[in-house]
Amino acid sequence: MKGKKLTVRSLIIGVALFFSSVTASHAQQYVSQGAWAVGLVRGLGWEADGIPQQPTLQDYFDLLSGRNFITVNLGDYKTRLGVLPDTITYNIVVQHSGRYRLIAYVYGNPLMFTIDNQPTASSTLTNGWNYEDMGTFVLKRGIHKLSITIPKGGSVNALYLSSYAENAIQPQGGWIANKALDYGTEARTMAMAMNSTGQLPVRLQLPSAIRAGQNVREFIFQAPSDPVINFNMSFPGPSKGYVMVDNSIVMTYNTADEPDFQVNLKAIDLAQGQHIAYLKVLSGQLPASFIINQHNDTPDAYVALMRSKGFSMGFAYQYVPLQNAQASLGNFIVQVTKNKPSAVSLAAMPVVKETELPSQRALRTYKESISPMRPFE
Repeated sequence: MKGKKLTVRSLIIGVALFFSSVTASHAQQYVSQGAWAVGLVRGLGWEADGIPQQPTLQDYFDLLSGRNFITVNLGDYKTRLGVLPDTITYNIVVQHSGRYRLIAYVYGNPLMFTIDNQPTASSTLTNGWNYEDMGTFVLKRGIHKLSITIPKGGSVNALYLSSYAENAIQPQGGWIANKALDYGTEARTMAMAMNSTGQLPVRLQLPSAIRAGQNVREFIFQAPSDPVINFNMSFPGPSKGYVMVDNSIVMTYNTADEPDFQVNLKAIDLAQGQHIAYLKVLSGQLPASFIINQHNDTPDAYVALMRSKGFSMGFAYQYVPLQNAQASLGNFIVQVTKNKPSAVSLAAMPVVKETELPSQRALRTYKESISPMRPFE
């Protein structure tokens, strides 16, 4: 009888502890992907330039993820060689907030470009017609003023604003506003924002098809789901030029500054599907090899990478408690801006069971394919 009483008592205590732990678990506060996206944008200091006055979460997701492309209609000025220095102005409509690279197909030097009150960019390549990277501009959704100053004898043939080849900052498959943030997603988005994805271990080399022309090489490759891609080139001698991926210049290079004429392009994050890498040699020799590497970008790999950078991480698929996410955001701001953590507070969301997470994605996941520029044409 005494043993039975102890058993019943133990059972009662066990049940009480179980319900106590459930209550404590459900009292825990977590962070949604939407709240984390807002925290990243504010921590990076992009909110003032990149988010409109009446924002939606979509604006924050667009600004982080990119995958948007704008062609500027140059009208009568297209291909015209200037007789005198001239300044032309356009109003451009930006439908999605983003970090846009300004890509210009220009002749002559220098051409000056200004968007709103952001710093003026100047073209620097002088060897005939060239696509030139005029830098990255953080632009909010809305109308912006673009000014181009063209020197005597200069011209601009095409002008694009592209966030497509900028490092995307997004979870695997895209942002889901009201899904709880897990450590794998936290690590992935911080690594992308810190341009650290190139430090992930290499998994395999992707096959590519090559189309050759005078001083150019074009590589067409098929990428698996949301890969992190890195290009390695080796040259037999001195060479200078640039590389485009799809619609954006991702790197200019000069092997005179590189040991053994080796060039490693920064890692970029691409959407699944076919992509085009275009190499233009302005002077010197074409590459002896062009290798496309895919990095190991699993959630566990991202967690390991961020642990190596001093971040406290749980298991990749474990939800991040609010206080842990807040601490990670503060550490992130310090490492990215080299300043003390700014007063960026994350909004909390109640814990939910995995089965209770929304099954439908309320927001698009940036998988749209776009028509790449065809430099040969």
